[in-house]
Amino acid sequence: MKKFVLFIFALFLFAGCNSIFQYVFMPPEREEYSIIPDPDLTSKLEDSSYFVSKDGKMVGYNAKSWKLEIRYMSDFQLNNYEFPDESGKFEASGNPYTYANWIDPSIGYTPRRFSVFKVTIYNYTNSKINFDPEASLLVTDRGDKLNAYAREKKNAKFFSMEEYYQKRKGTSGLEDEVFETRMGIVRRTMLAYGKPIYKGDSRDGLIVFDPVSDNIGKLKLSIDKFVTSYDENNDPAEFANLEFYFKQVAVPKEEREEIKSNGVTLKDSSIIEMSVAQIKYATMPGQSSFDIPWNPKPRSLPNLMQTAARNLKLKPKIVEGSFDDEAVKESHVAFIFGSGISPEFSSTFVSGCAEYLSNGGFLYIDNCYFSGEYPFLTLMESFIGDVRKKLVGKSEIKRINLDHPLFSIWKEFTALPTGMDDISSSQMKSDEIKGLFWDGKLVAIISSKGYPVLWSDEGSSYDNVTQLDFGVNLISYSIKNRKK
Repeated sequence: MKKFVLFIFALFLFAGCNSIFQYVFMPPEREEYSIIPDPDLTSKLEDSSYFVSKDGKMVGYNAKSWKLEIRYMSDFQLNNYEFPDESGKFEASGNPYTYANWIDPSIGYTPRRFSVFKVTIYNYTNSKINFDPEASLLVTDRGDKLNAYAREKKNAKFFSMEEYYQKRKGTSGLEDEVFETRMGIVRRTMLAYGKPIYKGDSRDGLIVFDPVSDNIGKLKLSIDKFVTSYDENNDPAEFANLEFYFKQVAVPKEEREEIKSNGVTLKDSSIIEMSVAQIKYATMPGQSSFDIPWNPKPRSLPNLMQTAARNLKLKPKIVEGSFDDEAVKESHVAFIFGSGISPEFSSTFVSGCAEYLSNGGFLYIDNCYFSGEYPFLTLMESFIGDVRKKLVGKSEIKRINLDHPLFSIWKEFTALPTGMDDISSSQMKSDEIKGLFWDGKLVAIISSKGYPVLWSDEGSSYDNVTQLDFGVNLISYSIKNRKK
């Protein structure tokens, strides 16, 4: 016993000389913080164009002809959902926005490297608009004024990510590789002032500031000279100056545990690699066509999967193809979106879909085009009827009742979420969604509600939180369906 006490005493003496042992026996209780919109300060702007999302995580400005949304990206989000493959090698991690899983031995936890915000810009009707991230300023209630980082050192107004990492890079081949990995992600994901955003387009990316201290309470993100129009000489002519208010809050311990165990309904504590497929289909000849008739809302699946990744332990992947493509065969759920153009489903396409369902896949069909002349339900119910004939065993197409696990696997729904059919002036409204049940199990959904339109949030100021939550339920159910 005496030798053990002397050992412990010697270890504590050694700990005074080497901080890596400082927290072996008494690790500090680390308070975690998040930055969320401040609805009270936002309302004091007295401008109805500002809004805070229903989930309280995103603040935006809707000018009707264009819209801008801002969401804080926590280290947890950046490490686990955005860049999981680049966040597990400690100091050699390729994630440029965090310290990944490295722990600072002098303080016993992982500090914040930057303050990162995701900005999404939609241009609905203006000819072109533009945004200079370096015209952004993050101001704290302590008096800090933080300028945004540029991507490259050349022409940077203040700081750049390139210069930041050049100063920290050694001369080894490994450090060169890590530097290039980080800069590759920076160039791909950070916003930069350049090509305008034209009518009908959208753009999203990250803006980066130095980290804020834990004792900061209030923050204001100012965006100066947001370009809303250009003159005949192609020079910026009209601008908007915007202010977005945030507050830093401590994350309760029980919520921290909930975040770390998200997706528990799927009975899996590890991050799941989740693949979804956008199904390509042929169209009947002689029709005026969308550029991509099988994908009328290109932002729909990316937005849905980003939401699912935030709320479930997922590493999402989106593939495109037909049912005979290997990447589609391996996906958890396949999506078919109607675009107003009549599809042509060959016998090979029908057989491929039946095989996909037989191997554990899940199918979701929905409408993205609302016109009385478009026989969406007739076409899709006929298609599913043909698929049903290819399945061996008992099958039926019927209404999906609200007591089905689809409506409670993640979020509980007591009513069908509002669809685009309810919002549009079209008479094509429905109070149900139908399913293909095979041996008692739901394997496909036929909806005419238009949820993909709301998932994409293109051209609409409608709050789509409920519809995205339903989409997360759909993803959760498809994962469980695939496992079985």
